[in-house]
Amino acid sequence: MKTIGIAALVAAVVIGGCTVKNTTVKEAEAPPTVVYQQPAPTVVYQAPPTVVHQPLTEPPTRSVSITYNGGMNGFELATQRANRWCADNYGNAAARLIADDRNAGRATYVCVAL
Repeated sequence: MKTIGIAALVAAVVIGGCTVKNTTVKEAEAPPTVVYQQPAPTVVYQAPPTVVHQPLTEPPTRSVSITYNGGMNGFELATQRANRWCADNYGNAAARLIADDRNAGRATYVCVAL
């Protein structure tokens, strides 16, 4: 009986010492992608400076004086010359009579925008 017990013990040690080990080869996993977190952009609002425009001087007077002779169409020709002068110097403008001295033969016109 002793031999059977020793044989059983030897069989148990032999069976216990015989273990099967398996090695499985796998491909390496890709490293996780790196995610950089940036802080949210900061919006800064700055109001533009207040600009106050003040005229330095009075606007120029758009006037012209025409000397004419008292002949047949002198005043009418002076008016035509004043209209032409206003259009040439101020663009889309016409002459308006503001003073007329028929004795001196001088008419003063102001140019007005049309």
